[in-house]
Amino acid sequence: MVLKFRYLLLLFALVILIPSAASASPLQQGNGITLNEQLNVWSTNLNNTAPKISFLFSAIFTIMFLFGVVRLGYSIVTKTGQVMKGSTGLLIWVPITFFFIRILILLLFTTNSENVTLLASDFIQLISAASHSTVDWMISIGLVFYLFYHLIKHPEFGRWSKRMWVFAGGLTLLTFISPIVLGDV
Repeated sequence: MVLKFRYLLLLFALVILIPSAASASPLQQGNGITLNEQLNVWSTNLNNTAPKISFLFSAIFTIMFLFGVVRLGYSIVTKTGQVMKGSTGLLIWVPITFFFIRILILLLFTTNSENVTLLASDFIQLISAASHSTVDWMISIGLVFYLFYHLIKHPEFGRWSKRMWVFAGGLTLLTFISPIVLGDV
């Protein structure tokens, strides 16, 4: 503990004793570059490195996915449950994360202050349309379960059909109320 304190004290003394240059405006150097020009230079440099960053990003997620595939093969051969659980989770979440990060980057660079409200409205309409489709499928599956219940008289199919209809009704209610609550009528 004392040794760490000595090193910190030595580092602090060096920082204080070594002279450093300071300027009042680091963005305005000797050639008179304004803040807007400097931001344009930075954005141009960022745009020039974007393909390399995108390739690196894709390569990292591809390596993670391949690592998950190799681990899954290893877990199947050795019948190791914990490794199989981890590799399955990796194989599920790597593509989902990759997809959502790509969508987030696309939205980040394509939205501006004018179309943020349009984006929110479109997102609410997407959720509403997906909920309507989900309700249709839930009712259909509930009807199939009800048919199975009447054919083989198994009570589990009757319970599942009722559950599907109850959840479909709740989702329908949420689908119609949420645009009103979120102000997108």
